[in-house]
Amino acid sequence: MGLCIGGGSMGFLSRGMFVVAGVIVGSTCINYLVAGETVSLHWPNGRLGSWREAKVRPACYAALNFPKRDRDNPALPYGQHRIAWRDFDRMVDMTAALHCYVVTQQNAVCEPDNRAYVVDYIGKYFAKRDAMLEIAKRYGGGEEKIVRDLWDAANNRAIMSALEMHIKYGRLRKSDFGWSAPELLKGALDKYSDAPDQCDKSRPWVAVKIPVERS
Repeated sequence: MGLCIGGGSMGFLSRGMFVVAGVIVGSTCINYLVAGETVSLHWPNGRLGSWREAKVRPACYAALNFPKRDRDNPALPYGQHRIAWRDFDRMVDMTAALHCYVVTQQNAVCEPDNRAYVVDYIGKYFAKRDAMLEIAKRYGGGEEKIVRDLWDAANNRAIMSALEMHIKYGRLRKSDFGWSAPELLKGALDKYSDAPDQCDKSRPWVAVKIPVERS
């Protein structure tokens, strides 16, 4: 009888855990379908807040109005290439957005909600880069070089410099990324894993106003 009761209890607990997991996964899927690429899979903690409350995203809307007008963003090269327009457009948008998040709004990552959103976006940025390079490899070294050069525009280099600075000063840490740390950042994240957080808590982040361009 004891075994039957124990089995029933375990079965009940298992079903309960399954339901909870289903709710979490289901809500995540709904958020992904509704909010697109704004969904973060990082659990909130002392350093990461809620991505939904991140104010850095709306603060950078203006940077995404006409990103191709900014000559420091990637620009398609002359001559033949196999880069899809959709991939190129996404690359430019992501470059403009992340540049605003970590360069223009330099201290935004000091706010936990902003940090949660930015960490997730950094992952998407490098995932897009890696995906485009994988496609380019199918067509040989020349195509791969074209794509690497595209991801090395002035604003992309500024992003890398800013990320290295944020990591060095403890504003971004390996624990913030968990298992999803981008390959290009792992060296710096390991090197400065014990760096103290040098965010000035006494001076909250204030969004830099970006001029709105008109069509």
